[in-house]
Amino acid sequence: MFAGVATEVCVQSTMREANDRGYECLLAEDAAESYFPEFKAATIAMIRAQGGIVGSTAPTDTILKALK
Repeated sequence: MFAGVATEVCVQSTMREANDRGYECLLAEDAAESYFPEFKAATIAMIRAQGGIVGSTAPTDTILKALK
C-alpha cells in the first residue's frame, strides 16, 4: 500500500519498482499528493492503465472498509 508526496515522481517510481519485483501495489489516492493536481490525476490514470499493470488505486475509506 502506497501513500506520499510527489505522486508523479516518488510514489509512482516506488510502485513501479515494487511491481517489477512481484508485489501487488495499491495506491491510497487521497493519501498521496502533488504540487500539480493534473500530474497526480495523470499518475493515477497511468497506474490504472491497461487493467492495472502497475497496480490499483482506491480512496482510503474504501481500503479501510475492505480491511474490516
